[in-house]
Amino acid sequence: MYAFQKFARLFPAYEDVFDTDVHLHQQHFLPLVSINLRAIYPDRDEWLHIVSVKAFYDGRVGESKEQYHTPFTQPDIIGFDVISGKYRFEADWRYFENYSVIPEEQYASDFPDQQIEYNMNEAMYQLKKGYFEQYGQLYEGDFNRPGLQVNDIRRLERLRALTPADLKKDVVSDYLAELHQERPAGIFTTLAPEAFPDDAPIDPSFEYIGTIDGSEFQHTAPDSISLFYSPALHKATVIFGNT
Repeated sequence: MYAFQKFARLFPAYEDVFDTDVHLHQQHFLPLVSINLRAIYPDRDEWLHIVSVKAFYDGRVGESKEQYHTPFTQPDIIGFDVISGKYRFEADWRYFENYSVIPEEQYASDFPDQQIEYNMNEAMYQLKKGYFEQYGQLYEGDFNRPGLQVNDIRRLERLRALTPADLKKDVVSDYLAELHQERPAGIFTTLAPEAFPDDAPIDPSFEYIGTIDGSEFQHTAPDSISLFYSPALHKATVIFGNT
């Protein structure tokens, strides 16, 4: 695992992941990990990125936006053009719902559950990113906070009030600690140049790069996030898997 660390960057900056329109990518995506292909192909010094989406709540991402689907962007599949090691979303931005940040002064207003969860995913990502930056490791605690399970905006207010120092007080989860020790860089469940373990609708020119557990980074998360790459097409696809 430790030899792999130099080939992976957790919580990379938006500017290091996205080629252009960073503000639009920031509205919709969460950059989770950057990986250099030397981790699996020693002669290929190329950076790719595994990202998730903020609007992950109920149902498949983009399933109601069929008119904006492409061969590489489908429900629960996100396609990117790869340009000098950075991504550019390759479909129409209307593939995503147009959710926005809920400011504190609007906590008394009514918002749909989907928009609250969009903000919960952003807040959890920022909290765990702050934890990683402050303590140099992924959070391994037991994040059992019943106050965050309520069905209104109070859960967002309570999550935003937490700090990395609060998380440091949590009881360490033996399960998470063991997983982080076993997995490369603490996050990969699979990292090998082999066939994707599931029957995914992927063009045969795409290589399978690896899979991570999305729950490490956001509130409502995919069970798995898998990355594929086509050097010939200069395309990357991220697939969200759920049980």
